[in-house]
Amino acid sequence: MTFPLYIVAGTSGSGKSTAVKIVRKIMGTGFNVYDMDTIIVDGNFQTACQQWLRIAYANSISGNTTILFGAVPYPYDVNICDHFHFFHPIHYLLLHCSSVCRTERLQKRGNWTKQGIVGTNLYADQLYNNYISANLPIIDTTSIPPEQVANQIKEWVLTKKHR
Repeated sequence: MTFPLYIVAGTSGSGKSTAVKIVRKIMGTGFNVYDMDTIIVDGNFQTACQQWLRIAYANSISGNTTILFGAVPYPYDVNICDHFHFFHPIHYLLLHCSSVCRTERLQKRGNWTKQGIVGTNLYADQLYNNYISANLPIIDTTSIPPEQVANQIKEWVLTKKHR
């Protein structure tokens, strides 16, 4: 038996941490919404990813649907996790913003180097192009309020869930 899984991906600065808090409030019963960054120990993202898929599986067998917010596929690679085979379909959505917006957001955090920001922007462009090529959904968070982003995510989940 397999279960659906929803993954809201994006690089640092794309709006995941802001959106997850709102999505958690508006989804209602039957949904578990998590920020994958909350259980990282010693920078081990893949171990955290393993744990999240175990948690998602436990949610699923209890009748709940999991929505994970994280930087997938890097540094979280769900495809190599032990519990990956329990999930089908896996729905992906990308949060993306302009490089200027991402740079401003990361600079406000204060713990980003110029080189780190440049690398993140390059990776964000690559990820965006991959989503475009695969015809996967993208929400541009550059100029829309977080509440609107969250509502679009909710609509996406509910549309996929009721197909």
